[in-house]
Amino acid sequence: GRTELVMTLFGEYAKINHGTVKMEGKEIAVHSSREAMQYGISLVPEDRKQHGLVLIQSILRNISLANLDRFATFMRIDDVAELKESMDFAKSLAIKAPNLHAKADSLSGGNQQKVALSRWLATEPRVLILDEPTQGIDVGAKAEIHSLMAELVRQGISIIMISSELPEILGMSDRVLVMAEGRVMAVLERAEATQETIMAYAGGEAVQRQA
Repeated sequence: GRTELVMTLFGEYAKINHGTVKMEGKEIAVHSSREAMQYGISLVPEDRKQHGLVLIQSILRNISLANLDRFATFMRIDDVAELKESMDFAKSLAIKAPNLHAKADSLSGGNQQKVALSRWLATEPRVLILDEPTQGIDVGAKAEIHSLMAELVRQGISIIMISSELPEILGMSDRVLVMAEGRVMAVLERAEATQETIMAYAGGEAVQRQA
């Protein structure tokens, strides 16, 4: 239920009919991804090839896709502004490509993930949801993504990360929320989160703890 939960928070899966969502102490209601973005919530989905990127489009267009309204003037796109912002993100995330007009499907998995991240970082999120951010990428790219995540947190962005890799969870998380069968089983602080504890809750072996 992890992906379903964050997709619901982003307004893309189902309506919330029980409970509330609070952001910085204030209750919010999100009914669509557009509303989520207005609250400063962005989501990089698990399957970047199916949902995170338009593979037949260029790197430039993939980065700017969620922000086209910022470049639109009098029914046309400001190509210069679009190119400048895309170049800034390509440089800051060290995206390796011949140029920004290269198609997304020509990139390695790690560079595709950087493009997907760039798109949503361009929305200037306050909360960034990353669903399996290092799945299917090599060790070097994984380290770069982890370093970027740490820097974003230092900049004040809150990150909700979904991961199936316990070393990644234990290495990156301040708190760990464990789910099983669509239910929250435990919320663990960094000091109490161990591989054994997480696996026990994920397997339903431990007594459920309320968040």
